[in-house]
Amino acid sequence: MMLCAAAPTAPPTRKIIAMSVVLSTPARQALVALMLHVIEASNPDLRRLYRVTIEKSARDQLTREKLITWKKGPRGAIFHELTDQGWARGRDELTLPPPEGVGAAWHLLYSTFRHLNGLMIKNGYQLSDVFTGDDPGPLSIEDRIRQAYGGLAGEPGALVSLARLRDELPDIPRQRLDEALLDLDRQRAIQLEPDPHRVALSDRAKAAAVPLGGEDMHLITIGRS
Repeated sequence: MMLCAAAPTAPPTRKIIAMSVVLSTPARQALVALMLHVIEASNPDLRRLYRVTIEKSARDQLTREKLITWKKGPRGAIFHELTDQGWARGRDELTLPPPEGVGAAWHLLYSTFRHLNGLMIKNGYQLSDVFTGDDPGPLSIEDRIRQAYGGLAGEPGALVSLARLRDELPDIPRQRLDEALLDLDRQRAIQLEPDPHRVALSDRAKAAAVPLGGEDMHLITIGRS
């Protein structure tokens, strides 16, 4: 049986009273994934963002309990969306214990949910205040470079030292960051430049340089005309 949503469902702003039914672990995982995604999501969307696939058994249970609607899209992809009752059950997940027999990641997630629940109660938030818009997923390294530059540069086109940029991105391995910088430079999305005052460069600035065309680049600029 295939159910189709008439229109995209957002987190409800009104309070919906719903009994929490017992869901299988895969069904609860699917429910949480759809809550995080907010808007209609296909299995490829969920795999890309959360490495989650909604299998038939979980989909059937969520459908029977009227917690989701679903439809088939292009190339047979199945698109899922929470109903108002689904959002109400999602709200319950913030206070429920994790499923039995699951690993540490589940317990960490549900501990986070409890903190989130406390914050929502304290501030009078509804789910619609927290889960807004679709989840774009983690920022790419390239996007994080742009973001870090924007926080360091006084204005578009300003020169920022790669040493300062690296300080803002300490979790990205040196090689991956260098590769991303060089790729962005090739695309002309950024400009890498040598420091004209090489003699006065600190050891830290020299160590942060990226070699390009046989020359060390110490500075980055974005948006220079």
